[in-house]
Amino acid sequence: MKAIKILLKNETVFCVSLVLAVLSALIVHPDAGYAAYPDYRTIALLFCLMIIVAGAQSLGIFAMLGHFLLKGAGSVKKLSVIMVLLCFFSSMVITNDVALITFVPFTLMIFQMGGRIDRVLKLVVLETIAANLGSMATPIGNPQNLYLYSISGFSVPQFAWALEEWGREIP
Repeated sequence: MKAIKILLKNETVFCVSLVLAVLSALIVHPDAGYAAYPDYRTIALLFCLMIIVAGAQSLGIFAMLGHFLLKGAGSVKKLSVIMVLLCFFSSMVITNDVALITFVPFTLMIFQMGGRIDRVLKLVVLETIAANLGSMATPIGNPQNLYLYSISGFSVPQFAWALEEWGREIP
C-alpha cells in the first residue's frame, strides 16, 4: 500500500492517464482496428528527433554551449532573450515538444551554473510560448503539422504556402 501511495505521489500524471485509459477501454472496447490508429511514421520521426537531441546531450554539447552562453551573454536579461529565441527557432526544426524537452533542462542547468535559479519559472513559461509559436511555421515544427504534412503530399514550399493562406483566413 505504501508503494502505491509513493507511486501516486511521484507519478500523478501517469496514474491519472492509466485510470482514464482503462475507463476509455471499458466504454469503447478495443478491437483489432486499434493497431491501425497511430501514425507510426510520425511517431518514428519524433523518436528520431529525440534520439538526436539525446545524443547531443550525452556528448556534452549542451554543457559546452551553456558555458559559452554564460560567458557571452553578459547579463541575465540577455541570456533570457537568447534562451527564448533558441526555443523559438529550434522548435521550427525539431518540433516544439522536443525543443522544450531539450531547452527547459538546459535553461535550468545554465541558470543553476549562473546562480540565478530564481529567474527560471517566468523564463520557462516564455520558452513554452516561443516554442509553440515557432513550431507553427514549418511542416516539422509540431506533431500536428508533421502528421498533416505526411498525409498531404505537399512539398515544403506548398505546405508553407498553405499555412500562410490559412493564417490569412483567421479573423
